[in-house]
Amino acid sequence: MLQKRSFAFRSFRTQRVAFFLFSILIGFQIYLEFFYLQNEPRDIMDFDFVLQEQIDSLKQRERKDQIYPFNPNYISLSKGYQLDLSLEEIERLHRFRNSGKFANSVAEFKAVTQVSSDWIIKYSPYFKFPEWVTSKKLKVKDLNVSVIKDINTATAEELIEIRGIGAVLSKRIIKYRLSIKGFDLMEQLNQVYGLDSLVISKIKSQYQILTPAKRTKIVLAEATMEDLLRIPFLTKKEAKKIIGLRTKNKKITLKSLRNEPEFDSLKLERLALYLQ
Repeated sequence: MLQKRSFAFRSFRTQRVAFFLFSILIGFQIYLEFFYLQNEPRDIMDFDFVLQEQIDSLKQRERKDQIYPFNPNYISLSKGYQLDLSLEEIERLHRFRNSGKFANSVAEFKAVTQVSSDWIIKYSPYFKFPEWVTSKKLKVKDLNVSVIKDINTATAEELIEIRGIGAVLSKRIIKYRLSIKGFDLMEQLNQVYGLDSLVISKIKSQYQILTPAKRTKIVLAEATMEDLLRIPFLTKKEAKKIIGLRTKNKKITLKSLRNEPEFDSLKLERLALYLQ
């Protein structure tokens, strides 16, 4: 009887072990099917989907960044931002167009908007002017059109384009302009060291004073020696002369300086730009 029970117990135990091993095999198979075999194709599909999204995004960006030929006279605010134009450059173009005028060449567009040479190199190949402008029948050189630019906003890079002005002279002109708070007379170019009359005449043929200089005039009756010495063309001797005359006459005016040999009409004309 005991032998039968012992055999039955061992048989039951063997069945439990077999069932346990069978369960492990079934579980491992389920793992392979649902977690490995199914996830691997899904990962591949997800990778393909992400890759396609990136390709589509690059294509859209390429289409967005692609520039088609355009008439630069009709650059809108949004188009201007797309073309890397500053707000000031866009406004200059719009003011020019509102006056009823058109830029009919790359050079004229550059003069109107005052964009950099690098910008012109990058975007001017896409300019598309009307046929009547580009037609061979129209001889532009016979029109003798010249665009006058502002000497008070000219950059050193723009001034270099004038024959006879190199990097040194262009920077010297800008430095002098800053020291006097802007040009009031084109004749003030004579004060720039190194500029001869021929080069100055070339500058005058392309530049004029379109933007008035912004400065606060000094009251002559209250001016100190330090104030007078800030005037670029006034010498220390002439400043002392004015202080001495004012000591004798507190109501001194520019007109009263006419009687002094140090102050000719040209000197007084220049002083009127700084004194009142």
